[in-house]
Amino acid sequence: MDFPLQFPAVNGMGIGGRIKDARKRRGISQAALGKEVGRSQSAVAEWETGETEPRRNIMDRIAAALHVDYKWLVLGGAADQERDYEHQPEPDGAAAAEDSHGKDGLGPVYASKLGNADTLTVDRGEIVEYREKPSRWLNVVGLYAFYAAGDGMEPRIKPGEVVWIHPHRRPSPGQEAAFLRREDGDKEAGAASVRVLVYAGHTSADWIVRQFNPEKEFNLKKSEWDCQLIVALDFNL
Repeated sequence: MDFPLQFPAVNGMGIGGRIKDARKRRGISQAALGKEVGRSQSAVAEWETGETEPRRNIMDRIAAALHVDYKWLVLGGAADQERDYEHQPEPDGAAAAEDSHGKDGLGPVYASKLGNADTLTVDRGEIVEYREKPSRWLNVVGLYAFYAAGDGMEPRIKPGEVVWIHPHRRPSPGQEAAFLRREDGDKEAGAASVRVLVYAGHTSADWIVRQFNPEKEFNLKKSEWDCQLIVALDFNL
């Protein structure tokens, strides 16, 4: 993808924030990062404060030095699996429960296929495989995943990527979410829609969501769709 010299901030954390966050998680100084990518400590400080942004020809080096995905570094979003999300309590009894693969750190990946109007059909009764859960979410009871389909969320989420869902959390505006059709007997069973949440006011009857290809916003009725937070993508397919 040919990114511009200035990168858009597509979630709450800009490029500088992601560089700083990843650098601290790796446990290296600004000077050490600068040395690895061929820049000065002051240049790294300017990136992290948002005073300047790295040029395209150095973004690959920064991503490699920080052991993060290039797409996350540039675009942010769901690949930002190490962010501290606002705490929301587990449902009653969930903390004491144990999913069938909690001990070995594996989570189920459910079968999915492209449905109508760029929605998915996720079959929670058919497990395609078990994968290691993202490190931050190893102890989440009920964490699950499915394969993305359709191109409505490109470039942030591509078809075939494994999307990890936290069943007990909802996103904040600007974060990716899986919108799951509530079971009412009349609608397509297992229907899901992967989109960015734009607005979810408590008094609103609708979720306002965004897709990127083509770029547009639209509404999903809360009475028909549940909303769960996407906490990570699996890029190693």
